[in-house]
Amino acid sequence: MSDEWVDVGSTDDVPEGTVREFTLGHSRIAVIRRGDDWGAISGTCNHVGGPLGQGRLDGDYVVCPWHYWKFHWQTGAGEPGYEADRVPSHSIRIEAGRILVQRSA
Repeated sequence: MSDEWVDVGSTDDVPEGTVREFTLGHSRIAVIRRGDDWGAISGTCNHVGGPLGQGRLDGDYVVCPWHYWKFHWQTGAGEPGYEADRVPSHSIRIEAGRILVQRSA
């Protein structure tokens, strides 16, 4: 994995309990905030390319707005019974009100 951390935006852009779309290089990512915890997964659903960053939270899962496939908000694993239908996840950290996401190698 790369050691490069990329500033993708402000924490103010992601209200509590929401999913927001950001760009990491040339890729879309979905950034999720639950209280003081954060997650970052691919912004593209592996079903037919729906925009996960425009989805919503349903418990521990981000729901794709196109066909309602679900992915764990931190690991990217599919919902129970479909865990192998995962999307990539990214390490994330917060520093001085900024969202930093680790670029995959």
